Amino acid sequence: MASQRARLWKRYWKAVHAVAPAARSPEDVFTDWLLEAARPGRWLDAGCGRRSLADWRESDMQTLEQKGVRPFGSDLDHAALLDRPRSDRVCTASLVAMPFRDASFATVSANMVFEHLVDPAPSVAEIVRITEPGGRILVHTVNRRHYLALLARVTPFRFHRWIVSRVEGRAEKDVYPTAYQINTARTLERGFAACGARRIRGGTLDGIPLFLPYPGLFWIGIAFGLIERALAKLPLLCEVLRPNLLMEFERR
Repeated sequence: MASQRARLWKRYWKAVHAVAPAARSPEDVFTDWLLEAARPGRWLDAGCGRRSLADWRESDMQTLEQKGVRPFGSDLDHAALLDRPRSDRVCTASLVAMPFRDASFATVSANMVFEHLVDPAPSVAEIVRITEPGGRILVHTVNRRHYLALLARVTPFRFHRWIVSRVEGRAEKDVYPTAYQINTARTLERGFAACGARRIRGGTLDGIPLFLPYPGLFWIGIAFGLIERALAKLPLLCEVLRPNLLMEFERR
């Protein structure tokens, strides 16, 4: 099954790059930004889960360490921390009450975490608090204005969990409820500004076509996704056709 999925991914990228040579996974873009933004010193991956980088970018952990970056992680899911492939320093903690002193980290990142926050203001305040002055904060999350986020909001969570596990190959226990309370570029910028962090760069981020590992649907997903990417270049449609947000902030 794993080898079949790997073959489908190779076919997927060959088809996507034939039409859109510049198309890249949002996880790749996030990792590249992290490599640029990370400062020498301690880096906290807030909500780190089972791994801090996508499996195909795991070698970049070594690149970060060569820059003098020391990785730490925190997550509320203790079982996920126990399953991490690396022996980084991690702790079980909520974003609203992290066990770190003020200005503890040169860099803090939250990769696919903010969409789950029901009350994001305390979490934003904590992230800014533990970031040192001049330190960088990198947030990669879901754009609530995208139609898939809308679909997630209007369907039962059990359906969301079922469909994500089938399409993405994730275990259902790794699919968490979403709230989308701070999931636009404007609300993120406003939330961090209120806590003393200014926006450096970022906004909506192009996605890639859905990978649907089923006969027939495989090619439909690619075709629809490529059309979506093309339409997302139009100013009036980019807010609703780009599925992700990627933003970098600096603590004042």
